[in-house]
Amino acid sequence: MLKVKKDASGPEQVRLDTARYIDEAAAAGRPIRVRIDDRPALVVEDERTYQMLWELVDRLETIEAVREGLQQMERGEGRPAEEFFEEMRQKYGIPRKG
Repeated sequence: MLKVKKDASGPEQVRLDTARYIDEAAAAGRPIRVRIDDRPALVVEDERTYQMLWELVDRLETIEAVREGLQQMERGEGRPAEEFFEEMRQKYGIPRKG
């Protein structure tokens, strides 16, 4: 992480160092962490990494939902799909195919 101190050599050098750090981090696919006065860091991810994280979260949530459904089925809490479909056909007036 680039450390910018108040006694830096000047605003222009700080700007150049910061721009170079951001360019290098982006090229390497690394997140950019900004810390001000020893507060927790702000982390900036590149768009591709951010999208990958959201896709991973979605995948994990889907896996958990399937796992929960399987456990409910094993406990006998479900009902046959055909029973559900017949109920929906009757409720919404959907004719049977065939």
